[in-house]
Amino acid sequence: MTSLHSISIRFICVGFLFIFISCNQNKSSEEAIDSSEVKFNLPENFVLETIYHPSAHKQGSWVALAEGANKTIYGCDQRGKIYYFKMPEKGDVVQTAKVDSLDLDIGEAHGMLWAFNSLYVAVNKNWEEDGKRGSGVYRITDSNGDGRLNDVSMLLKLEGSGEHGPHSFVLSPDGESIYFIAGNHVLIPERVKNNSRLPTNWGEDNLFTPYLDARGHANEIKAPGGWVAKFDPLGENWELISAGYRNPFDLAFNQDGELFTYDADMEWDIGMPWYRPTRICLVTPGSEYGWRTGSGKWPEYYPDNLPAVHNLEQGSPTAILSGAKLRFPSKYHNGLFIMDWSFGTIYHINLVPKGSSYSALREEFLSGTPLPLTDMIAGSDGNLYFATGGRGLDSHLYRLSYEGDIPESENTPNNEGKELRQLRHQLENYSAVSPEEAIKISWDNLDHEDRFIRYASRIALENLPVDQWKENYFLEKSPVKTIEAGIALARQGDKKEQARILNKLNQINWEVLDLQEQLDLLRNYSLLFIRMGQPDPKTQKAVIEKLKPYFPNSNNTLNRELAPIMLYLNADGTVKTLCDLLVKHTVEKTNNSSQMLSEEATLRSEQYGPLIREVIAKMPPSEAIYYGMLLSHATEGWNKELREKYFMWFYDVLSAKGGMSFKAYMENVRLQAMANVPAKEKKYFEELSGVYSPNTVMEELPQPIGPGENYTGSTINQFLWGDKMSDYDGTLADGERAYQAALCVLCHRMRGEGGATGPDLTQIGTKFGRYDLLYAIYSPNDDISDQYAFTLFHLEDGKKIAGRILSETADSVKIMPNPLNTSYTVQLLKSSVVKKELSPISPMPSGLLNRLNEKEIADLFTYLLSGADETHELYNKKNTK
Repeated sequence: MTSLHSISIRFICVGFLFIFISCNQNKSSEEAIDSSEVKFNLPENFVLETIYHPSAHKQGSWVALAEGANKTIYGCDQRGKIYYFKMPEKGDVVQTAKVDSLDLDIGEAHGMLWAFNSLYVAVNKNWEEDGKRGSGVYRITDSNGDGRLNDVSMLLKLEGSGEHGPHSFVLSPDGESIYFIAGNHVLIPERVKNNSRLPTNWGEDNLFTPYLDARGHANEIKAPGGWVAKFDPLGENWELISAGYRNPFDLAFNQDGELFTYDADMEWDIGMPWYRPTRICLVTPGSEYGWRTGSGKWPEYYPDNLPAVHNLEQGSPTAILSGAKLRFPSKYHNGLFIMDWSFGTIYHINLVPKGSSYSALREEFLSGTPLPLTDMIAGSDGNLYFATGGRGLDSHLYRLSYEGDIPESENTPNNEGKELRQLRHQLENYSAVSPEEAIKISWDNLDHEDRFIRYASRIALENLPVDQWKENYFLEKSPVKTIEAGIALARQGDKKEQARILNKLNQINWEVLDLQEQLDLLRNYSLLFIRMGQPDPKTQKAVIEKLKPYFPNSNNTLNRELAPIMLYLNADGTVKTLCDLLVKHTVEKTNNSSQMLSEEATLRSEQYGPLIREVIAKMPPSEAIYYGMLLSHATEGWNKELREKYFMWFYDVLSAKGGMSFKAYMENVRLQAMANVPAKEKKYFEELSGVYSPNTVMEELPQPIGPGENYTGSTINQFLWGDKMSDYDGTLADGERAYQAALCVLCHRMRGEGGATGPDLTQIGTKFGRYDLLYAIYSPNDDISDQYAFTLFHLEDGKKIAGRILSETADSVKIMPNPLNTSYTVQLLKSSVVKKELSPISPMPSGLLNRLNEKEIADLFTYLLSGADETHELYNKKNTK
């Protein structure tokens, strides 16, 4: 392997309000990267050729490839046309004059496939931009036989677009159908949903309402997320195969005929308890992989979803490709090649049979810096063709070939796991036999040791009439079968049966179950409450008596499942136990650091690498965060001591570094918890957690007109970028009033007037756009400049207090804790201070916008962005229409 050269990382750091914002600057799309500048790591005996440079010829940034008839290669610009050319001979490059574009009104494809003498195209485009060729699956054919594609037909219209939109295709192993994959922003069309391998009564299925992403990402997207469908060549018959993904971009079959995809992580969630890394998933018919919006993602141990074949770390998955058709050494043939756009890496995933599924061994196959990988295909010449680009970045097309000898005898089939896979297939195809026979084989395998077989058995039952197998459940003696069928009943059964099912579960001997079976049992309880509601008092008491002896547990994972059930059922002492677990895991710093990339890999991305290195250095205590979030839902069981412990904990957790949404999430958790505090105690606990109410302001300022509301980042986004701003007709006086009503004037100067404890905002419009400005105000804890941060004092009685230091003597220090009331001060004896450090909580209160109505928020942002300049275009655009 050649050595990896270091790359420079560029930052622009700007102080604003009380935050310190880091911005990465990418090379613009106009700035071409010569492929000779890319520092490659190549495997031995492989040769890489740069065969074309689309961006240099104003042909965009290619994200999709396909090979058609007569060695014709197709490439599509993410925001433009479909191009085509003949595959060049070894050692040659593509001549620009020989690259043409389809003379058709279609493009912006994320995926293409040549099959059935047609080019299938997944257009990824908002229908509002183009009412004729928006998102959908299209088929392009040569209708007159002149050798040129000329006829476009839409096979499936899709609602949803963007980077989480319609993606790619793969031909089935039997060559008779096509599989298609879409990200979680694409709604499943009714004609696909109506023919589904998985039950379609999907839900979020969380016992407590999840927290939505604090920055608004995918807040409106509900179950089941990204999906896979199968269709015939004419697009007449569609079948939903699998769902529950975030944003998988591509599909591939291995030599065993099993389908795989490579799903994305949510990088803003790094460090949070629900964070899931990028992962390889086996796409079985009827499978569900548990993506849910915000904090609602299912852990992979839940029995109603399937585990990944292999978990990676952070990245931006793009293509996935079987090695079967490549003229590469045989060790690559039954494996998969996967691409990571962010970190410029192609991995080889060596699939190892494991029961009816697989595990995997991963090795880095090829990497480069910079190398934004977008798509790859196995050429008919046995070579690997791949493209770089995306998001307007400079785009290249490469060919990778193997120069070594490949012995003929190397390609030998591997039959390991074949019988178990055949059994799973039989269960997945339950509709091929009579309902009676399907129920029998499914029931027989509900307790199979193989998880994928147990899952397929349960899904088959769920797709069959409940009345035909329900009584089997109540007669069943096997604990595992009882649990699996109980999950099916929770999802498909009658709510009237809840008490009877819970009574059946209560009879299971906890002690004879292994860890996974115990987790499955707890999930069964939870699903019965989620789907059927609160149990009757007698049954509730019986469930508490059943489970309480095992809570708290020495096993962290069991605690995670026992805790919400105990809280939901309002079991005595639950809040205290949760607070104890909160403190325990904060002190022990229990986190998911095993899911993080190596430092070397992070150096390949200027955009994501620095963040990941920061998180690794200051990992959030993810296990403690889980209990902190759960406690925010607790309305009973508190006392003053427990609440003090809880609200002071926010100083501890906010000292960590997580993904972009981390601190805003935690502020939302604090606000939710504060909403459950009795009104007469609120002021005390707000101040204890370093947050002061606008009601403490002493100056006479205009009051908000209101009414306000508890805005989310996404709701503010919608009207700051929507019609309310494009039709804005407010005045400078309106803006000044909003600026004062929002209390900005207390800490910030604007044109020489206002407070001085925060930075001057006169020039803020020249440094920040609306988005950065919004989140600086909405989530002020994200980054805090040392210049404006308060000092946090840890006192010997265990309490904490933060404030601006006003004066200091040999024995004491005088601080101002409330930025909204400068007359309020506290004198601290130095002998009572155990430790002092910069406070992780911003002096700027969150939620200041919640007091304003939408018009006032528009007034405020216009005032800030204009620098209070009445001649600014934002105030004068109505006169220029």
